[in-house]
Amino acid sequence: MNQIDITAVRKWLEHIPGGSLAERYETEWTAFERLDRPVVTLFGAYDTGKSSLLRRLLIDAGAQVPEWLTISARHETFEVNNVELGGCIARDTPGFVVGASDIRAQNNSERALAAVGLTDIGVAVLTPQLATAERDVLREVASAGWPKGALWFVISRFDEAGANPEYDVDGYRELGDRKVRELLDVFDQVDRERVYVVAQDPFQTAGPDLDVDREEWDAYRDWDGMRELANALEQIPAASLPELRRAAGQRYWKAVVSEVLRELHGRLAEFTASAEVASHGVARRNGWLSELEVLDRAARADLNGLVEEVFHRSRTAQDRSSEDLLREIEIALDRWFTKHEARLQRLKQSIGKAGDRDRAMPSWDGFASLVASIDSAPTVDPNSGYSRHVEDLGPMLIALLKATQGVQEKASSAKGSNHIAQGVAIAEAAFPVALYIAKIVDDRNAAMSGGQGAAASSLTEAVSECTRQALDAWAPFVEDVRALIDAESGEQVALDESLRRIVQDLDTAVQEGSSL
Repeated sequence: MNQIDITAVRKWLEHIPGGSLAERYETEWTAFERLDRPVVTLFGAYDTGKSSLLRRLLIDAGAQVPEWLTISARHETFEVNNVELGGCIARDTPGFVVGASDIRAQNNSERALAAVGLTDIGVAVLTPQLATAERDVLREVASAGWPKGALWFVISRFDEAGANPEYDVDGYRELGDRKVRELLDVFDQVDRERVYVVAQDPFQTAGPDLDVDREEWDAYRDWDGMRELANALEQIPAASLPELRRAAGQRYWKAVVSEVLRELHGRLAEFTASAEVASHGVARRNGWLSELEVLDRAARADLNGLVEEVFHRSRTAQDRSSEDLLREIEIALDRWFTKHEARLQRLKQSIGKAGDRDRAMPSWDGFASLVASIDSAPTVDPNSGYSRHVEDLGPMLIALLKATQGVQEKASSAKGSNHIAQGVAIAEAAFPVALYIAKIVDDRNAAMSGGQGAAASSLTEAVSECTRQALDAWAPFVEDVRALIDAESGEQVALDESLRRIVQDLDTAVQEGSSL
């Protein structure tokens, strides 16, 4: 089997996006590597008899049964625990549940499989039915690169297999041989000499008790298969520990790479989807701002010359009073505002509908969740033993986005800004301008009576001031639309660059990890 470059793996883990994972895995491996005796780990689905098997081995060896050992038909083992057994360290693990949906079962499965990665001798414990749902998991474990004789299989609780050894011991043994052949057909990596058929507590003689005399099982020792298993454990040579530990290192670091790669692939998919949402928001924002600029320029261009034209018309009609001119300007500005503000309203409606459509997309939920999580500081526990450390990767990546923590506040502020109340009429917005114009008309008439030059100067001033007043009234309408654009796209814009960078870094990490 191909050897993995452990030094390269450690270096790769040091440069995972969001922060190094190397120390956490290294701490776990170092604690295992310092153990000076072979570690034998019992693993398998729950209710296969792992704990009762360990109890029997301990009692037969004259060892103390620890209080943490729990024997039950229910899922009672939730932690990985070690106990000395002769010249070995025996490890009991939670039963794993394939396809578990509840968090506790998922955590139990992860702890059990993580413990298998840190062992010298693996002992897969199966019921006489030889596993069904967990078969693929056991196949994966069996193909992980064990030295010859380092992976054992125990067909447990065989007194429940259907043949009563007290009445037909030959039939019992024949059934056992048949089950062994079936197991070897399923797991072709298994050494026949390391398959054991046992009945660790025949007919549930001891039940769940921990304080049991070894003589309790004397009547069954000729056929219960425990002597062969106990002898095999006693005969694990101490001289083989370096070879077993090297193989364990290869399995462990390969499993680490696979585990981290799976998590990276998942995170890459999540962040890519969020990056696409952000990029889409930036594109929408740019489009909306461009359209707003076009509408604003069109309104300003339409206003240019409008007031001057009204003034020029008034000059040809000397009998018009200032009230008449005021009315004409009111009408002209009202039409101008109505025309261009209607275009702004259509743009606002388009922005609102587009935002609603975006939020209805499946990808939006992931992006919204990401934005919400930015306010939560990541927590990392480096001292969690026999557990997956890739669960820290998500908070580490979120930490990269902490610089944009103010995004939501900015967006909320933008959503709250409304320069123009919806109920304000166009004429009301134009009315202060019209009042100012009435004064300008009086000044113009006075200037005209003093001479043509003064009239022309006053007219230029009047047009300029009137136009400025109209633009001052128009500007809040434009800013109102701009604020809506900020509210609809502010979060995407704020996270766009960071998300693109994280996606690039994750993709690089996946490629580098795949090459290991």
